[in-house]
Amino acid sequence: MESLDSFVERLASASPAPGGGAASSLVAVVGVALTSMVAGLTLGKKGYEDSQKIAEQVSKRSSELMTELRDLMRQDEEAFDKIVAAWKMPKSTEDEKAEREKELQIATMDAIRVPWKIASASQEVLRISALLVSYGNRNAITDAGCSLEFSLAALKGVIQNIRINLKSLKDPEMVEMEQLKIKLFLEDSEQIYRDAMKELERKL
Repeated sequence: MESLDSFVERLASASPAPGGGAASSLVAVVGVALTSMVAGLTLGKKGYEDSQKIAEQVSKRSSELMTELRDLMRQDEEAFDKIVAAWKMPKSTEDEKAEREKELQIATMDAIRVPWKIASASQEVLRISALLVSYGNRNAITDAGCSLEFSLAALKGVIQNIRINLKSLKDPEMVEMEQLKIKLFLEDSEQIYRDAMKELERKL
């Protein structure tokens, strides 16, 4: 697995990939690492007997999400590479143009599908963070709060990648459905965030 230093160095380069999608996934990785920490600080602690089952489940799922999100960083970069490959296809004849457009549409769908996976995983981190605000170790409540901030930023960031790729889709009905999906997804995510932040403020 690529080191953080290597990834950040490539992210800072003039190359278009890795870009915002992979970076958003990394932000979610940081958020889920914090949920793992807060869960660990809750497990076995006096006064949190009623939170043990939740902490155990969060600890296990956080570890899985960390692996998934790291892999999605790679997948996002690969999806962009497929678009670049399609751009470079010959277009001298009508047949070549048609084949190039077909491959561009396939690659674009992949470049939408992968960011949605990142957004979904990031929202799960958001939900886990909200759980820990309610049931986690209160001494680490602001760490759960940081995870709320990071996971929301991650999903909002990667949604930008979906939006820009929608411009390349030729199916207007699919574009409309995706735009509605984005609207509902963001509304749901922001509600989770607001409710959890209210609870955090109450406990601080």
